[in-house]
Amino acid sequence: LSCPRPPSIANGLHSGHSWASFPRGVTVSYSCSEGFQLLGNASITCTDSGLWSRPLPRCEAIGCQVPEVQNGNVYNPQSTYRAGETLLFDCDAGYSSEGTAEARCQPGGTWDPPLLGCQRVRPCPMPPEVANGKHNAQDKAFFTAGMSVRYSCHPGYYLVGNAAVSCRASGNWSQPSPRCEELSCPRPPSIANGLHSGHS
Repeated sequence: LSCPRPPSIANGLHSGHSWASFPRGVTVSYSCSEGFQLLGNASITCTDSGLWSRPLPRCEAIGCQVPEVQNGNVYNPQSTYRAGETLLFDCDAGYSSEGTAEARCQPGGTWDPPLLGCQRVRPCPMPPEVANGKHNAQDKAFFTAGMSVRYSCHPGYYLVGNAAVSCRASGNWSQPSPRCEELSCPRPPSIANGLHSGHS
């Protein structure tokens, strides 16, 4: 007596996939795809009756545990999270996250980003002045994370760079200040059989 081909399991495979026959007493072992863990017996045996021993193992997606958030807390926490699921977290008073306050569970039970935390909110200095331009926060004296200012140029100048900058939790502005360049016309066009006064 021999056994038929071993049963397949979802998200896994067995060690006898290349064998042609399975005599009594032979054992095959199962393994899972990346991101899954084996539950149950790792192997089955061909019995004297020509049937495979039971129960079959199964592969389950590896879940993520609730992460620790430095200076914050997970919003509406669950006992485990499946791969692809997202969690949100809140920061304690006086703290803020630099990016989006969320993380995604990855296959293998890890989080992206791997470390979740909030930084102490530090005030930003006065936004830098720009030559031939101004920002719209002249009446403010204190800037905290999330606040933004917008720059504009004086008449005759145009803005180069991003018009708005925002205060980050680290106490720095999000990007270098824009600059104001003078508007100028190209050289006047020439005309046939004539000239212009600005030719020098």
